[in-house]
Amino acid sequence: MKTKSIYYAITSSRSLLIQMVFTLSAIYYVVTAELNPLQLVLIGTIMEISVFLFEMPTGLVADHFGRKRSLFIGTFIIGFAHLLEGLFPSFWLIAIASGLWGLGWTFISGAEEAWIADELDGKNLDLVFLKGAQFRSLGRFLGIVFSVCIATLFSVQISIITAGVLLILLAFSAVFTMPETKFIKITREKNISAVHHLITTIRHGARQIKGNTMLVSIAIITIFLGLASEGYDRLWGAHFIEDFQLPEDDSIYWFGAFYAVAFLLNIVALKFVEGRFNKNYPVVLLIANALLLVMMLVFALSSNFLLAIITFWVAGALRDINYPLMSVMTNERLEAQGRATALSMFGQLDAIGQIAGGPIIGLLALYTTISIGIASTTLFILPILFFLFLMLRKR
Repeated sequence: MKTKSIYYAITSSRSLLIQMVFTLSAIYYVVTAELNPLQLVLIGTIMEISVFLFEMPTGLVADHFGRKRSLFIGTFIIGFAHLLEGLFPSFWLIAIASGLWGLGWTFISGAEEAWIADELDGKNLDLVFLKGAQFRSLGRFLGIVFSVCIATLFSVQISIITAGVLLILLAFSAVFTMPETKFIKITREKNISAVHHLITTIRHGARQIKGNTMLVSIAIITIFLGLASEGYDRLWGAHFIEDFQLPEDDSIYWFGAFYAVAFLLNIVALKFVEGRFNKNYPVVLLIANALLLVMMLVFALSSNFLLAIITFWVAGALRDINYPLMSVMTNERLEAQGRATALSMFGQLDAIGQIAGGPIIGLLALYTTISIGIASTTLFILPILFFLFLMLRKR
């Protein structure tokens, strides 16, 4: 099997299994575990604190011991985390599972992109990342179908547990299928301590970012994307369940439909972007995020159920354009050696944004309304538009 095909298969399979959890997690948290708006956001904050703490050390694992080993560890931990939260529907155990999920994701974040970029010698990354994003959206769509079927036949809890088990199996499967032929190991000299080696590697990655104006702009945008995303991610489900009073039995099908259409729209949007705009991706991102701001605001403030669904679908499709295009622009400007560590820095910046933004939005939603909490997240998109505009002027 070709390297690109393996990349598409592994990333889409993992997206499928994670989506089996995420599709119905809002129902599980609100109905089964009975979490309030602040607890919903705190779960996400705990996850992002974990990402912030471990992003750099795990990036070094990928650069020193290999990307494949890092991906195995990360996928295994995420599978175990979903098993834990599925078996024990209480706030504290779900919080522990969220912390483990964040740890697991840091082993994957940066390592997977670095692996495929290395194996392809940095060639045609724009097409590969865009195609990979389409396969991930397709995997998520199938994950929605599977989760709804399992939840209908058994329960939401069984769907989460099943996904956890299959993620652990996927981790072992990846070990035997992924090639790793172009990996350039960062070696540590014998007379240099591990701490000094860590600091040197981080400084090298920081110099790469600091020395490139585009990377600096991407770093700032990444922080604001984190600020804008956490509150929205944790509250949109509660908005539908509580503000529109969806019945528990019907909510399984509704949430499946919410995700399914959003991912199908995202595939269409990415297909439209692919091969167009002559790699002028800041233009695409500027248009997408301007529309995203409007869609999120209307979604938050609308009292019409149909309008809320439509704006949620469009917002979901637009949000998923950011990741692959930002990945293309970032990877094209990074050196192969130490790539995973440098990418981890961007993951850490995203975590900083989510750690800062999540509790603020959660408290606002707790003491006002969920709608106001979601609407306030759009304020963080305004600086994103500003820096994208600056990118265009510099180009």
